[in-house]
Amino acid sequence: MSADLALVNANVHTMNPDQPTAQAVAITKNKIVKVGTNKQIKQLISKNTKVISLDGKTVLPGLIDTHIHVADFGRCLLWLDLTTAESMSDLQSILKEKARQTPIDKWIIGRGWNQNRFKENRMPTTSDLDSAAKDNPVIIYHESAMICSVNTKALQLAGVTKQTSVPKGGSIDKNPKTGEPTGILRDSATNIIWQAVPEPTINELFEATSLACKKITEAGLTSVHWLVLSEIELPIIQKLNAQKRLPFRVNVVVPQKLMGKMANFDTSDALLRFGGVAINVDGYLDSKEAALLEPYSDEPNNSGKLLCTEEGLAASFKQVLAAGVQPIILAMGDKAIDTTLNVIEQTPSQARFRIEQAAVLNKNLVKRLKKQNVVVSVQPKVISTEFTVWSAIKRLGKERARWLHPLKTLIDEGVKVAGGSDCPMEPLSPLLGMQEVVLRAEFPEQRLSVEEALHLYTLDAAYASGEENVKGSIEEGKLADLIILSSDPNAVVPEKIKNISVEMVLVNGRLIIF
Repeated sequence: MSADLALVNANVHTMNPDQPTAQAVAITKNKIVKVGTNKQIKQLISKNTKVISLDGKTVLPGLIDTHIHVADFGRCLLWLDLTTAESMSDLQSILKEKARQTPIDKWIIGRGWNQNRFKENRMPTTSDLDSAAKDNPVIIYHESAMICSVNTKALQLAGVTKQTSVPKGGSIDKNPKTGEPTGILRDSATNIIWQAVPEPTINELFEATSLACKKITEAGLTSVHWLVLSEIELPIIQKLNAQKRLPFRVNVVVPQKLMGKMANFDTSDALLRFGGVAINVDGYLDSKEAALLEPYSDEPNNSGKLLCTEEGLAASFKQVLAAGVQPIILAMGDKAIDTTLNVIEQTPSQARFRIEQAAVLNKNLVKRLKKQNVVVSVQPKVISTEFTVWSAIKRLGKERARWLHPLKTLIDEGVKVAGGSDCPMEPLSPLLGMQEVVLRAEFPEQRLSVEEALHLYTLDAAYASGEENVKGSIEEGKLADLIILSSDPNAVVPEKIKNISVEMVLVNGRLIIF
């Protein structure tokens, strides 16, 4: 038997402990048929075999993102990129150009500014934005996504005045003399403006999501766990697949309220799978709504909030397990994780439970996670954001913050940890995610090795969805999902992992060259 494709003269990092490295790989149709030396693979090469000599470049299993909002990422690609603005003038020039191309009254949305890069070293206010685009409502997000700046028209459309009530966990900056809003809103208050922004049309969202899929593939991702936020995304996924514009495998994860909609969702294609149901147990740390066993250090009357009782969570598990899919539990605070484990421990099931984020832990919770074989799914860039933007040490106290995302401890204790991005809230790049956990600044004893970081996005990410027998490593009989990198993550200085280029991607045996 001859192979359809042979990759030779390569540095193959298989993630298979029985054969950690190899020189070449042979592929037939959508499966890996041989992993070995050039000489061994040569025996499978015929005149019909496509042979690619990689000149020592690195081959890895296709990377997996276990937590991404693809449609929202598409929406963000329609936004202005403000990361290059180094002054208020730069920012205004970008907005003026966009306003010239945009019909009056249509929203202008942007993201990525940071006042620390501005010569003026201050945040943009309504007057700054009005002078650039007064005829369009404007909302532009700080690069942290937790602060937005808006113009007068946006304030008016959202009904924001000096009398507007501020939601819990948020704030609206006001002029100290007049009490009028300055146009800067923080944390949960940003939602007041966002609720006034109209949804894109279905065609706009479809095309934007298609572009997002292309960007995801270029990042080296061959599988994603697509966390669906709204029903409109389901027909978009089906249409993308029908039009052959879905370039990677998708585990569709829906909120519990959309479970019934999956009855008519076609998963007969090899690239689509009903991946699970998301169940929210508590809120987020940034809004201080993650449920904690002890109050927040800087807010002694607040311990967050559970979104469901143990009885309610048990009922949710029963419904999801009866449908034959995986419960994917979103729990950030130690109280929420404790509640989740209480229910898992009382649930007779062979299902592979998985907790997203599992941020605030302690020694006892780690041991319970291991005992119940619970997978922890993390988003590495979120970890640094929680320390640098959210000020985790101040809000949790040093000792509790020491147990915030203790990845090394989890892995050493035998807990499987999978990696994702939470894109578009955080950057897409899995290579950046790897760099983040290798170079972790806060509590560096929790840093991972490059090998451990690779596991987050390959074999352990496959394990998170029960697919470790078909993908996640380069082994004979597994799916031909591979990526070719310009450099070996193990061979570059850690600070340069994020700069490694993805040069080729194989999904289901189909080669994509960039």
